[in-house]
Amino acid sequence: MAHTAKTKKVLGLLDAPEALPAHNPLIQEPTGENIPVVFVKSEIGTQFVNIPFLLINEQLGSIMERFNCCTCDKCIAEVTVGCLSKLPQNIVRIKRAADEELVNKAAADMRNEAIRIITKEVMFIKSNPRH
Repeated sequence: MAHTAKTKKVLGLLDAPEALPAHNPLIQEPTGENIPVVFVKSEIGTQFVNIPFLLINEQLGSIMERFNCCTCDKCIAEVTVGCLSKLPQNIVRIKRAADEELVNKAAADMRNEAIRIITKEVMFIKSNPRH
């Protein structure tokens, strides 16, 4: 595989994900009755947290901006769908606020893999935009 001028920079991002911001500025917080897909409440008080979706929301905006990828709704949706199809499904069940540590641990375990997959999907969509 031939290395380009950006190869070292990209590999540096993959090796140092802590350099990326912790949230996605492109995704707005829901208001009113909207419940984010990442948190689903059941009738018995249990919440289910979709860890891959949480990580995509956390990292996607900064990665797209870093690689100068289009940030229109269509491109964000394409990258999100691609990432969700490639990341292993990991849903954590929590019953109280003290269980937040379970979510943090599951997210930490999956974060590097998620950043790698998000970066690949962003680069793919950047070179093959669907609009």
